Amino acid sequence: MRYVLGICLCLLLLAGCQEEEAPAIIEPPPQTQTGPAISYTIDQAGLQVTANSGKDWTKVPVEVGELFGGEYQGSKTELIDQSYILTEDRFAFITGGFEQTSVISSTDEGKTWETAVLPDAIDGVRLRIIGFTSEQDGFVILSGGRTTSTEGNQVFQTSDGGKTWTLKGDGPSGRIVQTGTFASKDIGFMSFGATGPTEYYRTTDGGLNWDEFEVVLPGIYSDVFTVMDSAAYDGDQIVMTMGQGANGDYYGGNVKATLVSDDNGATFEMTGLIDPDDVMSDAEEENWRENDSYY
Repeated sequence: MRYVLGICLCLLLLAGCQEEEAPAIIEPPPQTQTGPAISYTIDQAGLQVTANSGKDWTKVPVEVGELFGGEYQGSKTELIDQSYILTEDRFAFITGGFEQTSVISSTDEGKTWETAVLPDAIDGVRLRIIGFTSEQDGFVILSGGRTTSTEGNQVFQTSDGGKTWTLKGDGPSGRIVQTGTFASKDIGFMSFGATGPTEYYRTTDGGLNWDEFEVVLPGIYSDVFTVMDSAAYDGDQIVMTMGQGANGDYYGGNVKATLVSDDNGATFEMTGLIDPDDVMSDAEEENWRENDSYY
């Protein structure tokens, strides 16, 4: 009997040791989400958007072909640059380009959508740009009907958050539109020219009237930065970024210039460089005034 009890006690002690020596279960770290929280994808299901880094996707009620209508000849696997808005407050896409051009938008992360026609839109749209300068005020710039070196253009405005759009007018040049942007409901900019010197125009009444102005950049930068990418108020100043266009090759083509205006965009002064791809050294970026024959 004592022998049996001894064996049982040994077995219990052995089991206890095995439990103590068993490796602890390590919980894997939580998976981190990568990529922007708000983004889009184009696949067999169509155009879809996400507001939570891809956890949930919402289909945009539009045919993919309508996103590339008009005279557009580029890739259809990615949306046309500047033809859409994806922010926390608003999703918006320019659609069409021939018989009808519209803006489809959502202000509740894709739960509901509204479509607003751009009245009397130019036929055969090439360039299409949309932006908002406040919750209610937005703009659309279209160009189209292109020949060898000329085309038409239009400027639209909304003051009700994109529910309706009004044709305000057009830029004064018949040359190819490079780009356009607004810093406020009233103050906007357009640039023209596929070849030769770039023409820059400014409006102070929302696009009804335009005046030509100069963008003076130092040294070789006047030849490098020719395309106005964006403009926005920062306090009393307008901060503008200028890019190199499709054929730019300065440090790979993606480096941009920062310009500042203290007189509502009548004049600008270059204040530095933006290097999104980190292709410049810190010294090159900081000492841009000494680089590339500035003096």
